[in-house]
Amino acid sequence: MSTQRSTWTPTWPSTLPESGASPAPTNSAQRPPANPPPRAPVPPPAQSRPTPPPTARPATPQPSLGRSPPPAQNHYAVPPHQTNSAVLADLARQARAARGELQAAQELFARRALSFYETLRIVDDSLVQLATHVLGNSVIASAWLSSRNHHLNQRSPLEVLMVGDREAVVNELMRLEHGVY
Repeated sequence: MSTQRSTWTPTWPSTLPESGASPAPTNSAQRPPANPPPRAPVPPPAQSRPTPPPTARPATPQPSLGRSPPPAQNHYAVPPHQTNSAVLADLARQARAARGELQAAQELFARRALSFYETLRIVDDSLVQLATHVLGNSVIASAWLSSRNHHLNQRSPLEVLMVGDREAVVNELMRLEHGVY
């Protein structure tokens, strides 16, 4: 198939020679025919308000490859319209909130430390040695002591020891040692 385009231009009867000879080659720069077809009337332009020039939109950050995103805004930044007393009041409120969060964290830590101390007091050395001997190492033994057990009514051995039933935990370790699951 050829990629050449054919450029056919119509020849009007007024451009044909009077003698019946073949028409001459036409040029694309020919003038229009003497009697062009009539055109439809163009309606007058409607009265409209002048449109305002388009306003510039704020630039939205476009994601760019290879660049790090702009840094996050600092929520401690002071708005330019605040007075010094408003800034001080806001900082005092933030300090009170941080102090309350710190106090709650300290109380939680104290409760956990006391619970851990009570657990260490309840679990004696002979029980830890027995669990380590039966289960193979101290890491597995400590995980077993803190995980729920089907034979102890879905309670962990530490919970059972807190209640005071040391014998149930020892019996469970003996069942594991003898292979009774």
